[in-house]
Amino acid sequence: MYIKCKKCGHKEKTNVSFFVKIIGASLPAGGFYAWVTYLFAGTGLAMPICIAIATGGIAMLCFKDEIVAWIIEKGHQCEKCGSKNWQACE
Repeated sequence: MYIKCKKCGHKEKTNVSFFVKIIGASLPAGGFYAWVTYLFAGTGLAMPICIAIATGGIAMLCFKDEIVAWIIEKGHQCEKCGSKNWQACE
């Protein structure tokens, strides 16, 4: 899944690296379960959304609206224009 800036059209891929950048931390050691535990504890997202983020793919599309809402809530700015208005796209 990608997110797209509604103002300038810039796209960013939503993957584990992207979420680490937003959270502002380093990826914990220990693999999948450590990452889900870390993400769940540090973001306030519900467990199914955290699992979707960690596993990616179709699971992320199921929770795309919630994930985009969280990205906006965190104040993630577009690196091209500085806007904080995002939408999910493929």
